[in-house]
Amino acid sequence: MRALAVAALLTLYGASAKAEEALLAKGESVYKQFCSHCHGLDMKNPGTSSYDLRKWPKDAKETFVKSVMEGKGDMPAWGDILLPEELEAIWFYVATRGGKEPPPQASAGEG
Repeated sequence: MRALAVAALLTLYGASAKAEEALLAKGESVYKQFCSHCHGLDMKNPGTSSYDLRKWPKDAKETFVKSVMEGKGDMPAWGDILLPEELEAIWFYVATRGGKEPPPQASAGEG
């Protein structure tokens, strides 16, 4: 019975890891398409006045979403352009620092 439980956990973890890899790949692609012009490739800020996304707080997803969807300062609003799954993928890409750090722990009620 214990072997089945371990096998189930490994299968779940494997599926989770693959899902994270897919989300990261999508996030990188969407980021490069929509964000890299101002925020730099691989989030390496090109020295412009745009925010260095590598410093975005991992616990500030709500603020990130609001900034992207509604715009902030010189940043345009992307709410009418990005699909919800694209926004989620960009957040995952930014929050993991382009896959270099583990994802933040989801809090209750966070999607």
